[in-house]
Amino acid sequence: MCEPKINDRWKDRRGEIVTVTAAAFNRVTFVRDGYEYPCSYPLVRFVKEFSLTRENNADAK
Repeated sequence: MCEPKINDRWKDRRGEIVTVTAAAFNRVTFVRDGYEYPCSYPLVRFVKEFSLTRENNADAK
């Protein structure tokens, strides 16, 4: 399982991009592109519903 980190970019099934703003205590807080208010999901749900974008994968190499 890939752990979300601050400033990582993830996308949902519809291709909408989110940016992680916090990841602690089994919770992930993120902001959707074009939306100013943060959302928070349990870590398990976040990893299940979102996938890390390629731009982050390129940085990891």
